[in-house]
Amino acid sequence: MPLASPAPSRLSSARRLLPLLEMEWKALAGATILLLLGSAAALAYPQGIRIIVDGALENRDMGRIRQAALIMGALAVVQGLAVAGRAYLFALAGERGVKRVREQLFDSLVVQEVGFFDGQRTGDLTSRLASDTASLQGLLSSQLSMALRNAVQVVGGMVLLFFTSAKLTSVMLLVVPAVAFGAVFYGRKVRALSKGYQDALADAGHAAEESLSAIRTVRSFAAEPAEISRYGAAIEASFQLARRRVRAGSIFMGAASTGIYLAIAIVLGYGGSLVAVGELSAGALTAFLVYTLLIAMGLGTLADIWAEAMKGLGAAERVFELSSRTPSMPVAGGRRLERVKGRVSYERVRFRYPTRPDVEVLQGIDLAVEPGQVVALVGPSGGGKSTMGALLSRLYDPTEGRVALDGADLRDLDPAWLRRLVGVVSQEPVLFSTTIAENVRYGRPEATDEEVREALRAANALGFVEGFPDGLATKVGERGQQLSGGQKQRIAIARALLKDPRILLLDEATSALDAESEALVQDALTKLMRGRTSVVIAHRLSTVIGADRVVVVDGGEVAESGTHAELLARGGVYARLVEKQVLRG
Repeated sequence: MPLASPAPSRLSSARRLLPLLEMEWKALAGATILLLLGSAAALAYPQGIRIIVDGALENRDMGRIRQAALIMGALAVVQGLAVAGRAYLFALAGERGVKRVREQLFDSLVVQEVGFFDGQRTGDLTSRLASDTASLQGLLSSQLSMALRNAVQVVGGMVLLFFTSAKLTSVMLLVVPAVAFGAVFYGRKVRALSKGYQDALADAGHAAEESLSAIRTVRSFAAEPAEISRYGAAIEASFQLARRRVRAGSIFMGAASTGIYLAIAIVLGYGGSLVAVGELSAGALTAFLVYTLLIAMGLGTLADIWAEAMKGLGAAERVFELSSRTPSMPVAGGRRLERVKGRVSYERVRFRYPTRPDVEVLQGIDLAVEPGQVVALVGPSGGGKSTMGALLSRLYDPTEGRVALDGADLRDLDPAWLRRLVGVVSQEPVLFSTTIAENVRYGRPEATDEEVREALRAANALGFVEGFPDGLATKVGERGQQLSGGQKQRIAIARALLKDPRILLLDEATSALDAESEALVQDALTKLMRGRTSVVIAHRLSTVIGADRVVVVDGGEVAESGTHAELLARGGVYARLVEKQVLRG
């Protein structure tokens, strides 16, 4: 699905950077003062060279030569201090600006609707948070600093060139328009190539992330060569774009260098003739040559900075494309019911996933779950059971119809408030790479250690947790990989228990447990569900038999509804599922 429409242009992206610079105006003002001071010292330096050369060749004034040398030494110290201060302040302002950009980007990402993430790759999004913002950091700090310094150097040098010799300056200016035009053309070319290069790098990053995060699967299928080949192909694509960018840069830099050195040769030849006829002193020609070199280096650096700035603006487009995106579903805001009874109803609900608009997953679901009732959703895989659970948590909104809580459309309620009412244990629980205690506290950060232990005890998890050397402080690893499947499931159940929700959504919460643990956890869940509205997506008879009502969802519709015994006696879809062991004992 699209990230934003329309995408920000280069100009609009540049404008978006201005507020970031305005927030750092104190640091930037100080850096600018130091920049002007350092540039003035650098521009005064060739005048000392002129005095020394003329003193040595013409009047042999040793006192004036020593005085000029001392002044040049002082200028060198002033320039060095100014450069250090300028670099520090510009870099600090850039780092702060990028910190804000990263925060804004992550804030924007984390509030996007779930449907947005269905159409995105995690590697692309993390690439924007990391590499794209890093390019932006260079634009806001070092590139801005160097651009201003070299611009002052070029402008100041031009003024002093005219002061030294207007004739020689006119000759030198013949090459400037050509270099400037080449810099603009080169910058545009590099910007387009850099944007494609960033996209190709994101593709490569996604391939690497996918392979490394699923390394157990890769190893199980002996698929290392295939993954190496896939990553190599992605890197090769980025390399081809990088080679084109390098080729364009090399051609431009070669042409610019040729033009600049030709200009210097012309200036020296013409300047030498002016010295020979007495219109210009040797010291003035030397100073003129130094200024010419300063301007040439400044123009060359500005050309490089222009290219880098275009790369930075290309990255800025990608960043602002996301940070300016408005989510189609808010994360907070709306009504809060004063008293929640817990009646859940699906009313003529139809649904299509945003990434699959041609496939209607739910086709007119009508279902009411009364307060305190336990309803088990069963049916063939892909029938729409988990989708119904996702709608209850309001991860998505129905395409047609509505899902209601106590008669209120979920779309009118505060989503954050609603989700605090709903406790979810999914079929494949996700744990964060932190401690067991912090994972259990995820829904209730203020819970005490004793409350965490009680939740773990109720989920039949306290025994194995206390068996770890670090107990509650045990790190679970990335996505909980240091725990077994059953252990992860019980930690997730403890997390839901501690949250103490009004409505429970259990997506086959006991699927990863052995028979003994399942019995104990099922007992804990039965106690937890007492007095709460519970929707249980089930594949096991042990889960279904204790439900107040069993609803068979098949092909996006409610095929049957009743108790376990009633549906068995009816001999319909449910009975066939049991017979074929789709529902297992």
